[in-house]
Amino acid sequence: MSDSQARARTRLRTLLACGFAPLLFLLVILADGALQPGYDSIDRWGSELSNGEWGWVQIANFVITGLLTAAFAVGVRRSLGSGPGSRAIPVFTGILGFCLIVGGVFVTDPNPGFPPGVQPPAEPTLHAWIHNLNLFPAWAALTVAILMAAYRAMSRKEGAAWTLITLAAGVLTPLTLYVAARHFDWDTRSGHSHGLWQRVSQGIGFGWYAVYATRLLRGTMSGRGPRPTSPHE
Repeated sequence: MSDSQARARTRLRTLLACGFAPLLFLLVILADGALQPGYDSIDRWGSELSNGEWGWVQIANFVITGLLTAAFAVGVRRSLGSGPGSRAIPVFTGILGFCLIVGGVFVTDPNPGFPPGVQPPAEPTLHAWIHNLNLFPAWAALTVAILMAAYRAMSRKEGAAWTLITLAAGVLTPLTLYVAARHFDWDTRSGHSHGLWQRVSQGIGFGWYAVYATRLLRGTMSGRGPRPTSPHE
């Protein structure tokens, strides 16, 4: 292997390692939520952590994860080469990364009870509307990326176990988010267990990305995966 090929493979591995960022996003939410007075991870959205004195932690979590997810999308594109999903999977992964950045730039409004002592606005602000509506394209992109990976796995006969795991993730990720939304009253901006179901959805979808990144990384290390492509190919 030439020096240029070795450098290309190292860059590819670095980009693919960024696929662990979404799962780390969830871990930061869990840790931050456990440390915030008055915050209950069972009954509150993760986005609510963007408010208050320590809101910058969750804002940074959104933006950094979005940037790393976009970098992962580049690595996926270079790694997959050709075939079913080789363009769709990285494109929708990139859309997810962009939506995460939007989620950090446009902060949601406080809901009743958190942060303690903060009065929610009488009407949702524009940035809160953008943040809340942004959830739908984000999870749509996440779902499509996973389902396209399942289609690729079936087409290329990548193994029954991996195919079934990916199909299950593609179905359960949006389904559990729907359950979360059903547990929340948008009129009173309160609910019960929606935070838990949101984290289940994140755990499935973002956890799948971590497994996917691991598979792609193993392919580059074993030499079985596609030849890393240059940005101009």
